[in-house]
Amino acid sequence: MTAFLLCAVTRSSPAGAPESPSAAKTLELRTFQLVNEHRRSLGLAPLAYDTRIAAIARLHSENMADGRISPGHEGFEERERQISKTIPLRGMAENVGVNDYPRSKTVRAAVSGWLGSRGHRENIEGRYDTAGVGIARNARGTWYFTQIFVRRKP
Repeated sequence: MTAFLLCAVTRSSPAGAPESPSAAKTLELRTFQLVNEHRRSLGLAPLAYDTRIAAIARLHSENMADGRISPGHEGFEERERQISKTIPLRGMAENVGVNDYPRSKTVRAAVSGWLGSRGHRENIEGRYDTAGVGIARNARGTWYFTQIFVRRKP
């Protein structure tokens, strides 16, 4: 049975072992590419990738995968504070997703699910200029996605 959970938040101002860090990063970059392909198809500027944002997103996904927190946006304000220490923020949003698709389909399923949800699509198409993606997989084979979108202060 395939499960899929999507969560979005915006603020202005097959069972297997967890993926290796390099494999997860490959999936993170593919997720980022698909989001930018969608943005370009609408004539929107592509997002810049920031490894600092990705590291914070990845930690959130790992916490969900390890069961330390429930899937969702718990700790969003803390992630926003962490990012604002190094990047002057004008706004921030977050998409979260969970699915148990095979590795070959999980990224496309997550991005398609986000695009099929009004709130997630608004984040993807929003007035953001920078983003990072973090993905983790638990021992049961469930994938946890976090994408954080940032609008920098000029």
